[in-house]
Amino acid sequence: MKSGLSRRGFLRAFSGRAAGGGLALATATATTEAAANPSEARSLPLTTAGLPGSSKTFFNPQRVLLWESTRKEIREALSAGHLKAAIVPTGATEQHNEHLSLIADTAQATLIAQQAALNLYPKAIVSTPCPVGYSPYHMARKGTLTLSKETFLAYVFEVVKCLKAHGFKTIFILNGHGGNHRPLRDSIDQWRKELKITLEADSYASAYKDEELSTFLESYRKLRDEEYKTIDQQSALSHASENETSIMLAAYPHLVRPVTMQTYDEAALEYESNLSQDVLEYLEPFTKEGWPKGKNPENARDRARQEQSLLATREKGARLIDIATRSLTERLEKMIQATEQGLPWPPKD
Repeated sequence: MKSGLSRRGFLRAFSGRAAGGGLALATATATTEAAANPSEARSLPLTTAGLPGSSKTFFNPQRVLLWESTRKEIREALSAGHLKAAIVPTGATEQHNEHLSLIADTAQATLIAQQAALNLYPKAIVSTPCPVGYSPYHMARKGTLTLSKETFLAYVFEVVKCLKAHGFKTIFILNGHGGNHRPLRDSIDQWRKELKITLEADSYASAYKDEELSTFLESYRKLRDEEYKTIDQQSALSHASENETSIMLAAYPHLVRPVTMQTYDEAALEYESNLSQDVLEYLEPFTKEGWPKGKNPENARDRARQEQSLLATREKGARLIDIATRSLTERLEKMIQATEQGLPWPPKD
């Protein structure tokens, strides 16, 4: 493979921004140096300057990544009893409006998994993520990739099965994409019965409560105070808007592009008509689920997302990452304890 970005380099592109106890941000200089010298990316120091509550001590985040480890390191950590759990991030390669990289969902889930694994070091490791998920409803936007539910679930199950075979008895599937959430939740009970391990699947967004988000995210405050009058504004909050854009600004600023509403409007984007038959085949199931008169109402919602993204800041992103990381860390600690004590998971009431 002689392309400019190897598979290893691709994975590094969204794995090298974490630091133990807090979020690490790559400086412009560090990013430039990494691009010029890919072989140095692994040990490149990361700065935490400007982030409230961040640790000033550098911890190499790659130490908790399965794909950065050698077989010897994994074997010895398992045999010594130090390595007790694995996190499997799942995400998507899909449109995130005009300003965010297509890999945003996968990158965010992987980052939060890293942060939790570093908090639990050396007990947890992050498995190679699933970078494509169930996204047929976004296929009108160029660049989106999607799997069928069956293919997505088969991939995740096979990864979990491999980890079990190697001796992992505690595994958390951490999802970063809304379309994957329901299929995973519908499958998890059967997977537990079949694999007989301490197994959980949930989206990192489950850690967020609207009441708390409304205290520091403007879009959620406006929703709470009924300032958003249209269904487009009210339903735009969860994708490519203030929250996800804030996380990306904090963790992956190089994957955020500056876009003004004037530029957006001048593009005259159209996602409700003149779609090819190939695209319509992906969208057809959703027209049957309640779109008024079979019409795709995506133009107004897409614009609302773009507008709400302008409310995003790095500081908000750091807080969102901290909330999700603390939640995952606590849940994984409970799972490890359940495994070691021979208790059922999920806990019985």
